[in-house]
Amino acid sequence: MNHRFGISNLTVARTALWQEARLICDDALGRGLAFAAILHEAGDLADEQLLADADRQRAMRYRQDRDRQNFVLGRTMVHHLVRPKGASVPCAFSFGVHGKPFLPGCAAFNLSHSAEWVACAVSPGTSIGIDVEAFLRLGDHRELLAATTHPAERRVIAEAEPDQRLALFKCCWTRKEAVLKATGKGLSDDLCSIDVGLAERQPLVGDAAGLRLVDLRADADRVTVCVALETSVSGIVVMQLSQ
Repeated sequence: MNHRFGISNLTVARTALWQEARLICDDALGRGLAFAAILHEAGDLADEQLLADADRQRAMRYRQDRDRQNFVLGRTMVHHLVRPKGASVPCAFSFGVHGKPFLPGCAAFNLSHSAEWVACAVSPGTSIGIDVEAFLRLGDHRELLAATTHPAERRVIAEAEPDQRLALFKCCWTRKEAVLKATGKGLSDDLCSIDVGLAERQPLVGDAAGLRLVDLRADADRVTVCVALETSVSGIVVMQLSQ
């Protein structure tokens, strides 16, 4: 299920928007589904007042305004979508072994941002990963194949029509990132050892096929999005906000 909203056309207050998003998120989790919010050019929704001191200091270290804004917006999304309703104090995160943030006693979540896109995924399971990629500095993807792709993935890309190979590489990269973020390992893993099943629509990956990959539609010409879900989670509800 996909909900789309145009930020520039909204007549409701920011608070009402977040309340609506939380209702959709809670309904999805209550039905055993995951939830993903994908925001495009939504910097006006970022709220630094929701940041704990450590995150406020981290935000100040970003050199690029967009990166700083995306960081704050991601934290804002977690505040409104994941924390207990009515929580008012700044959101203080805990971190896993590999640095993945979580909130004790709350639903599992994951954040991603690239260029003007920011995404947050929430799951009723114990882990979830989401990756959004605009690939603004990709260069020649063929130079990256040997270092980043599994032999089976390289075969699928090589056998595809020439005009489809770049899109397949982008899908491959984004799927891998989603898997590594779901497991909490990040890019510390060997990318070539992971096969994300490029020939399949929703492949199962990981030890004992513990994760299912779902590619999300946002803006195929500008961004690639993938979510890694536990197989016990039957689906995902997507909410998109854009100007």
